[in-house]
Parts: sequence; structure tokens; C-alpha cells
Amino acid sequence: MATAQRIIMGGAAAASAAAEPRGGKVVLPPADLGWALLGWVGAVFLVIGLVDLSLGWITPHFGNPEWEFGTIARTLDSLPITVLGLALVLAATAERRVVWAVRAASLVAWVLAIGLLVLLAVFLLDVPVALKATVPPELKAGLYRAVAKALVQGLLYPTVLAAIGWQGVRATRRARIVA
Repeated sequence: MATAQRIIMGGAAAASAAAEPRGGKVVLPPADLGWALLGWVGAVFLVIGLVDLSLGWITPHFGNPEWEFGTIARTLDSLPITVLGLALVLAATAERRVVWAVRAASLVAWVLAIGLLVLLAVFLLDVPVALKATVPPELKAGLYRAVAKALVQGLLYPTVLAAIGWQGVRATRRARIVA
């Protein structure tokens, strides 16, 4: 009768299993490794997203409604990688109890949320100009879709980012210093 292999995952079980002989057991790395990897992937996504966002704003033309409309719409379209990266960083650092990193991720989330609300206000000022512009009839439907999409994104992203920031603040308030 063959014995089935046991899989031991992370934590105290992994530490006790490491001391035992390896007779037929598969010992996986601690669960902390998974959170560390997610944190690193999140940090890379966050940096890539922030670089992409900042590159869209090079050579600003504030006061030009067409430029503002297009740049803000592009900014909203390029947020998924940034928000995903930020959420991964916050989740990984909260799980690993790295308080300073949780606070930093929360601050970034709040800054992004406030910045997006400002951009939404600017975008809303540009919408009437865009709708009054002489646009060929075959392009009007695309313009309406772009406005609707940007409005939905402009409301949802700040809400999600504020929630991410709030969860980080709550997590650090619950943190206890253990000597």
C-alpha cells in the first residue's frame, strides 16, 4: 500500500516539517513568500502605471479644451494597472504587517483620488465645449461614448482609491507595536 504525499504549506507547519526528515513529504515555502511576490509585482505595476500616467502629461497645454479633454480621458483609460498595482502593494504590505508601506500606499491612494476629482472637475468644464464643437455626425456617437466612459471612470476610480486609502488607514490604526 503506497502512502500519499503530504503537502505542507507555510507558517508553523512548514517550520516543524523542515526539522523532520523528508521521507515522502513536499515542503512548500512559507505563505509570506507569496505575499512578498504579490507586493513586488504590485510595486512594478504601480511604477509602470505612474510612469504611463506622467508621460501623458508631458508638454501640457492647459487652457486648451481639446488637449485637456483628450489627456484626462487617456489618464482615466490608463489607470487600471496603477490601481491594481496599488491594491496589490497595500494588500501585501498589510498582510506582512509593514506599517510604513501600508501608510505610504494609503497616502498614494488618497493623493490619486483627490487628483482625479480635480481632473473630473476640469473634464466636466470641457464637456460642453466638446459637445458644441463641429464634429462630423459619424463621430458624434464616439464622442458621446468617450464622455460617458470618462464620467463613469471619473466617479468610480476616486471612489475605489479612497476606499483603498481608507482601508490602509484603518489597518494602520489597528496595528499594535509589539516589543
